[in-house]
Amino acid sequence: MDHYYKNILPDWFTFSELYIKMVNNFPEGSHFVEIGSWMGRSAVFMAVEIINSNKKIKFDCIDSWEFIDEIYTSDNNIAKLKLTAFDEFLKNINPVSDIINYHKCKSIDASKLYKDQSLDFVYIDASHEYENVKNDLIYWYPKVTFGGVIAGHDYPYPGVKKAVNEFFENREINTQEISWIHYKN
Repeated sequence: MDHYYKNILPDWFTFSELYIKMVNNFPEGSHFVEIGSWMGRSAVFMAVEIINSNKKIKFDCIDSWEFIDEIYTSDNNIAKLKLTAFDEFLKNINPVSDIINYHKCKSIDASKLYKDQSLDFVYIDASHEYENVKNDLIYWYPKVTFGGVIAGHDYPYPGVKKAVNEFFENREINTQEISWIHYKN
């Protein structure tokens, strides 16, 4: 299947290489979760990668999909719209909707849907605020299997960087495409 994610705005998705690597490195039967799917640009990229891999990988998207009335266009102009992010997400994932399972709720509430050590890859791209990122790490880290990966976007943001650095104080993190990455062992 051809990728169509570039047709979805806003264009904040910068971690395609990481998503490709996760699909390539994890076996069939793996379970991935993306926290903060917004309009679905990164989610449809992952779904197409899963389809093209011919692997049966379970993929869940978590977001609250709060109301918005403006988005940024590709040239950074603001387009005024009357829509909900959730409606746009559903429209955008339609061609790959059989791959994506979604939960419309807050991240912390969604974490309670999963058993500890049940997820192979968790990607956090929700809030940039220190307390929210810290809580995402506290609640989602136990859900990742040993040998799994937990990662997130926007590492250069001060709140994200502080929460990640504190949480992984004595553990290794890598960076790639402004994402932070931790291999849990």
